[in-house]
Amino acid sequence: MIPTPLSPAQLLYQLQERITTEIKDAWLFPQRRAVSGFLGTGPIVIVGWRPSPSAFPDDGANRLFYDILTEYGIENAHLTNVVKSRGRKGESDPEDLALHQEILWRELEIISAPYAVAPMGDAYDRVAALLMTRGVKPIARLPQYASMNYGPDRVATFRSAVADLAAVARRNRWIP
Repeated sequence: MIPTPLSPAQLLYQLQERITTEIKDAWLFPQRRAVSGFLGTGPIVIVGWRPSPSAFPDDGANRLFYDILTEYGIENAHLTNVVKSRGRKGESDPEDLALHQEILWRELEIISAPYAVAPMGDAYDRVAALLMTRGVKPIARLPQYASMNYGPDRVATFRSAVADLAAVARRNRWIP
């Protein structure tokens, strides 16, 4: 009997298990309400550089981030970071950066083309350059979602960037 191939969700779950086993202080975007977080299998991939050491509560910018993704119909986006371990701004990359990058390439392989990649935050140039080494061209630039903690104008800027991303995705028929 030929085994049934695993779904993208099952493959991401397996990869999540590998990450939490092999990477010290690993952190992945959680599932919350309608948003799939790291386990998202939709054709949009949102990539940051590295998670901060702070908690991910269900309020403030974290809640707004997920609410805005849901508002624009991209709650099944795959949310990830290049580096999977927590770190402080300005801290050097982990010694096992190659492992983190290998995992990112596996994530993109699991999501499969066509997909839209949107680097996020202050490390846009660095994330975009890394992605382009594999022929992945970013289609949007998102501000760091934590910036929404600093007022309504930052919320409006983030919401507008997500709206633009969703519009591109709809034009390309990546999302309904």
